[in-house]
Amino acid sequence: MNPSDLKMRFDELCAGRALGDLIMEEERELADLCGQLGLVPDASLDLLAAALDAEAQQNSSTILPDHLARRLHQWADEAVEPSATKVIRPAVPAWQIIARNPVSGWLAAAAMLIFALIVTREKPQVPPAQAETRLRAEAADLIERKFSGFGDFKQAAGSVIWSDQLQQGYMTLEGIPVNDPKQAQYQLWIVDPSRDPDSPVDGGVFDIPTDGSPVVIPIAAKLALNKPQAFVITLEQPGGVVKSKQEKVVALAKG
Repeated sequence: MNPSDLKMRFDELCAGRALGDLIMEEERELADLCGQLGLVPDASLDLLAAALDAEAQQNSSTILPDHLARRLHQWADEAVEPSATKVIRPAVPAWQIIARNPVSGWLAAAAMLIFALIVTREKPQVPPAQAETRLRAEAADLIERKFSGFGDFKQAAGSVIWSDQLQQGYMTLEGIPVNDPKQAQYQLWIVDPSRDPDSPVDGGVFDIPTDGSPVVIPIAAKLALNKPQAFVITLEQPGGVVKSKQEKVVALAKG
C-alpha cells in the first residue's frame, strides 16, 4: 500500500474511531498506522462525537439545536489552528462516515456539518486579485467593461470582467467611498438580455475597505448569466435588497 493509500485508510479509521464503531482488528490497524505515519487521531473530534451521541439519546428532534450548532462552529475554528502535535483530521467523505454508522435526524446533520466546516475552512482561499488574474488568463470568452461614476459618486471608476463559460467575474474598483456595513452596503446588479430588463440579476453585496486602494470584488451572481449587457452598482441597506429602487446609483458599466 502506497503512502497516499495509507493516509486515506488512516483518515477512515479516525472517522470510525470518533463515531465509536471500530472493531478490535481495526483498532489495532489504526495503532499500527499511527506508528508508521507518525500521526495521532484528533482527540477533540472524539470528545465532540461523544457529546453529540449523549445528547442524541435525550433528543429525538430532527433539528440541530442552536447550542450544538454553535459548538460545532467553535470546534471547527479550533480544529484548524496550528498545533505543536502533528494531527490529521479525517478527510473521508461525510456520506461514507454516516453509512458506516447510521444515525438519526440532527445527529447525522451534525456529523455532516463537522466535516463540511473543516473542509471549507482548511481549503486555501485564493486572493481576489490573484483569482482575477487567473480568470483573465483562462477564460476564452472574457468580456470587459469600464465603470463610470454617477451623481455623488462621480469619482467612482474601475472595470468588470465576466466569463459566461466559467460563470465567473470580478470587479476592480476605486474612487468609491468607504461604507459602514452597519449602515449601508454596495450591491451589484447585472442586466442579462435573456431576462426581464426590469429585473436585473443580483450580483452580490460587498463593502469597500478603509485603505482607499483599488479593490477586487468577486461577482456572486444569483442566477446564470448569458452575455450580460450592463453592470450597475447601487448603495443599499445592510444585507442588500431583493429588488433595487436604484435611488443611489454609484457606477455603471455597459457595452
